[in-house]
Amino acid sequence: MSPVSKTDRRRAIPSSLSIVLGSMVVLALPFVAHRADPSADQFTAHHFAVWPGVGWVVCALLTAVVITRQMQIDIAMEEGAGLAVAYDALPLLLVAAWLIAVVALATGHWLLAVAAGGLCAFHLVLVVPRLVTERLPGWARRAPRLRVAVANVFIDNQTPAEASVQLVEAGVDVLVLVESTSGFMSIFDENGGDTAYPHRVADPDDNSDYAVAIVSKLLLGPRSEFRRLGSLRLAIADVEIGGTSTLIVALNPMAAVDPGGHVMWKEQIEVLKTFVPTLEGPVMIAGDLNTTRYRPEFEQILALGYSDAIDSLGKGLNPSFKLSSDGGLSALGAVVRLDHALVNADMHAISLHNLEACGSDHLPFVIDVAVRTTHDGNRNPRRGRRAEQRLLTGTN
Repeated sequence: MSPVSKTDRRRAIPSSLSIVLGSMVVLALPFVAHRADPSADQFTAHHFAVWPGVGWVVCALLTAVVITRQMQIDIAMEEGAGLAVAYDALPLLLVAAWLIAVVALATGHWLLAVAAGGLCAFHLVLVVPRLVTERLPGWARRAPRLRVAVANVFIDNQTPAEASVQLVEAGVDVLVLVESTSGFMSIFDENGGDTAYPHRVADPDDNSDYAVAIVSKLLLGPRSEFRRLGSLRLAIADVEIGGTSTLIVALNPMAAVDPGGHVMWKEQIEVLKTFVPTLEGPVMIAGDLNTTRYRPEFEQILALGYSDAIDSLGKGLNPSFKLSSDGGLSALGAVVRLDHALVNADMHAISLHNLEACGSDHLPFVIDVAVRTTHDGNRNPRRGRRAEQRLLTGTN
């Protein structure tokens, strides 16, 4: 499958065009202003390498990335792994705009201060909502609870026994395991995993870096299955909560930093976007999605009727991925969140806490969610079908 559909391919434009045009517009501002007002600040060849030239170049690049991201949310665009990583790091990159704004104000470069200030405003729009806890819906106050843990156990984990004991003792209902090779699963079972979580959805022959499994204390229903959709592997657990069939969908799409990884990741996400609207009832999509909240494709998944459960708790800036499992880079701690739990309107997050990494480069997390049951008169079982119709028709 291509990263974009045949219809989208006709109107897809290269993101490099947006980057170049956006940068040129911003860089042109000081020259245009100087033509209108000779006293306006500008940079010239004489001092381009120092202030304010560097400030203008940084603002131009940041603005181009922001514009390209928004365009990609709205229309089909082709971007490479480098831009995808820039999206992932966007909140960190935008910190530079605040520094530029402060220095520009201090040195009297007012036009540059305005340009940087616009980026600062966008930064606030991007991150502040993720710090706000959503109001708990009325139905969720009396709804039954489901406790799920999501753990990327790391294929090169040097302390798998320690990680296994931690997860067995977590005491959750359902455990999503990423990079869960047969070797790790054997150690997990040796440390009590087979007794604590006897019900399984997995591909026992998958020993790749992207193996995924679900283990459960709860009995699994008829919709449970391990499914391959092209290159996308999905472990789907059907558990009964309050008499209602509830789905946990676990996945681990390919990392953009792997050779050819970004193209594969986009293909897998396109498959996911087609599959998600077919799911009915309460649904959670969880795992290491190898993306932060800020890629356009993430927004497109949410547009199918899902919300970021961690964001809804005001903990969206709580990171989960470390640059290394050990050594100096590990000491820096987690830097971005790649591990997610997305829920449809029949679930709502109640609480979240991280576990220790235990030899992994990811922090596992435990999330409690309320599940709206079929006994709740406010439940709308046709919500999934409406989301599918919106996807097919392109309407909001």
